[in-house]
Amino acid sequence: MQSTLPPISLLALIMLPACTAPVAPPNTPPAEAALYRAKQTCLDTYQTRPGQVAKDNMSKLMTCLARATQKYGQQAYGPYAPIYMDGASKGVEAARHLRDGIYTPDQFGSEIGLIQEQENSAIAQQKAQMSTPMDPILQPVPAAPGR
Repeated sequence: MQSTLPPISLLALIMLPACTAPVAPPNTPPAEAALYRAKQTCLDTYQTRPGQVAKDNMSKLMTCLARATQKYGQQAYGPYAPIYMDGASKGVEAARHLRDGIYTPDQFGSEIGLIQEQENSAIAQQKAQMSTPMDPILQPVPAAPGR
């Protein structure tokens, strides 16, 4: 008698513990470790050899990394998460261009480097904005005592 349940992929079994683990507080080493483990699982799944990913697997890898960033990025990156999520989306798009023959492997590598530079620039800009004191007119007025 055949089971009516769909077959479970190996990747689903590997990711199951990560899905059931308690959520770590934001911007903490446990939150960063959860993101790192998820990304490492992606790499382990799609690498043909350490440090090498087949061109056919690159789109799958970048999609997996983007999903890991979506799932764990908010906790790991805190206020910078949108920057990394946008970069992950751009990485998926670049991998599609590689798969479709629009990019050569060198162009893909250059695009990924450019995406990382854009992320670093956006983070530096956001840090500068966060550390810049507000104009006196925009600063909150303390509440009067007794009110």
